[in-house]
Amino acid sequence: MNVQTLFPHILHLKDPPGIQPKIIFLSVLKIFRYVIWGIAMDPLLSIIIPTYNRSDMLDRAIKSALDSFADENIEVVVVPNGPHDAWKIVEGKYRQDERVKWFHIDCGHACVARNHGLKKSRGMYVRFLDDDDYLLPSSADQLKNIKNSKADISVAPLLIFDQRNNIFSLQSLPKTRDFVCSSLLSISINNMTAGCIFLRAAINKKTWREDVVLHDDYIWIIGVVANEEKKLLVENFPVVVYVQHDAERLSRVNRTIENSQILVNSILSFHQQLLSAGRGSSERSAAAAAALLTHAHSVFPLAPLFFSRVIKNAQKIDSNAHPMQYVFKKYPWLASKLLMIEWVMVGPRYLTRGYRRFFWWLRSTSLLAR
Repeated sequence: MNVQTLFPHILHLKDPPGIQPKIIFLSVLKIFRYVIWGIAMDPLLSIIIPTYNRSDMLDRAIKSALDSFADENIEVVVVPNGPHDAWKIVEGKYRQDERVKWFHIDCGHACVARNHGLKKSRGMYVRFLDDDDYLLPSSADQLKNIKNSKADISVAPLLIFDQRNNIFSLQSLPKTRDFVCSSLLSISINNMTAGCIFLRAAINKKTWREDVVLHDDYIWIIGVVANEEKKLLVENFPVVVYVQHDAERLSRVNRTIENSQILVNSILSFHQQLLSAGRGSSERSAAAAAALLTHAHSVFPLAPLFFSRVIKNAQKIDSNAHPMQYVFKKYPWLASKLLMIEWVMVGPRYLTRGYRRFFWWLRSTSLLAR
């Protein structure tokens, strides 16, 4: 806003020789405006984008945020992490846009970058966006709705885009209005965090674990709801596109027993914390057991002895729980024979798993060589 339109009488000030009261007044008023508005006009929303050597996709992510929230007071906090500097090309494109802020860090780690972005951001609401994904215009409606509803967290579906086959599909949310259960059951879907907007106060300074490289979004979101109940708003329209591509992904190359141990221990600790705080329920126990069984089934050949113990622990929590993979939804009776089935299939699955890993590696290396 032009300060002269606020104070039109200033235009009538005369400047005596050697004195410039009008200029002095305008300068002081400008400083006053930035100080006061800088305090009172923090962004409504901060969109935090960690990025690592994917400048072509980063440009699309930033543009989607700016276009989706063109009518809102937002900031896009981009955190390039690691030694690569291709991001500087994208920075140059948005250098004149004050809404886009850049905070480079040397450590190449997505969780470290998210924590740094969270610390630097100032919005009343926060959302996280990976550099290879992008927001839809409907995300603006999600922001308006959470603001009007006074909810702590808004969660919405994602569109999954298979880049190789050029196919979109809707990723539905877990069918529950309990966000604790929804968070636990989100282990069966792609990055539910990407579809969420969080009230900053509801996050309560919860940071991302910097000792993990896989399941990081899942571990963070169950940590957000670990200490207290949150008021939830559930939307039925997609707000972000999750892109499945052939470039390197952590989920393909870093599945280790150590990663699974961290995930399993996080779920067990979370469930125990709920019980200790008197926040447990049969539905939440069933969700915790289902999460454990789902992960155990997906990676059982990785460490059969360890995941046998996980399956037994999950069945102690809820004997009726079953994995969330399609085959167990279609034939739920298989869950009662789960441990036996896993051991019978461990050999064939180990071989096919190795083939898939080799195929993904071959595709990713061929793309990098282009």
